[in-house]
Amino acid sequence: MKLTTVELTNSNVSLTAYVLDSSQGMSIMGNRPAVLILPGGAYRACSEREAEPIAMAFLAEGYQAFTLQYSINQNAVFPKPLNDAEEALELIQENSSKWGIDPDKIAVCGFSAGGHLAAALGTMGKIRPNAMILGYPCIVESMSRIFPVLVPGVDKSVDALTPPTFIFHTYEDRLVPVSNALTFAEALNHANVPFEMHIFTKGVHGLSLARPHTSGGLRSMVEPAVAQWFRLCISWLRGIFGEFASERESVQVDSVNQYSLDVQLGVLWKNEVCKQVILAAIPVLGESPNQEAMEVPLRAILDFGGDLLSEAAAIQLDHQLRLVPVPPR
Repeated sequence: MKLTTVELTNSNVSLTAYVLDSSQGMSIMGNRPAVLILPGGAYRACSEREAEPIAMAFLAEGYQAFTLQYSINQNAVFPKPLNDAEEALELIQENSSKWGIDPDKIAVCGFSAGGHLAAALGTMGKIRPNAMILGYPCIVESMSRIFPVLVPGVDKSVDALTPPTFIFHTYEDRLVPVSNALTFAEALNHANVPFEMHIFTKGVHGLSLARPHTSGGLRSMVEPAVAQWFRLCISWLRGIFGEFASERESVQVDSVNQYSLDVQLGVLWKNEVCKQVILAAIPVLGESPNQEAMEVPLRAILDFGGDLLSEAAAIQLDHQLRLVPVPPR
């Protein structure tokens, strides 16, 4: 994974990119969907509990992830935060090839005030995401009372260009009443924008993933029922962006650009030179490894095999395999 922070135009605004690497063993993941994460914090701060932990959760599902530290406090006067989000989304789109992203599969995910900003990007942005995820979002204009500056309501800006939306909230939320989510859902319905919404009975405001590691040590921030939102969200996102390809039975020889330990044993075995190099280093494999071994990268076999090869011998074997030319396609 590569971690990069980019300073944006407005003061104290930055975008942090969490970019997963591509490899021979992960070749189907060359162009991944991405999620731009906007933490909450009442436009007074950007909550750490709703930033990197959310990025890590999406990374684990195969998505590239980005967190935005947007304009806050007196700098949060609109449209400054919206400009920050637009600039971040534009930067992600412009670097989609470099960062291994499908530019047509970028979602925005915002919590509380970040949910307001995410909804603003999806309804008012000069460029818009392809999907929105809103966690206990501030939506209506009257919510400005909890912010340091006035911000516009976003429910009245929903139009036909607003992307499909996933919303979750709790009935017990007293800081940002559930009516915010219901109002936005009604606006989406009126504009014929597809959405999925989950209203959980129990749970205070600001739950993040609603799990112990995002609780900040507070029991009130752990709510197993609400923790289901992330699994539900991933299922919804797959319906919007599609699932990662997994139809092939095995890697085809013509998909290999270079032989190495990261190539499936079955593919290596089809090349007689590779086969003899491997047998010379690991004679215990024998002439006919089992089918399960044929379907995984050779490096994984070495990892699980424990003492099959020393680290130095594995490096040498990898070097020898890389010297074997791949037949022309």
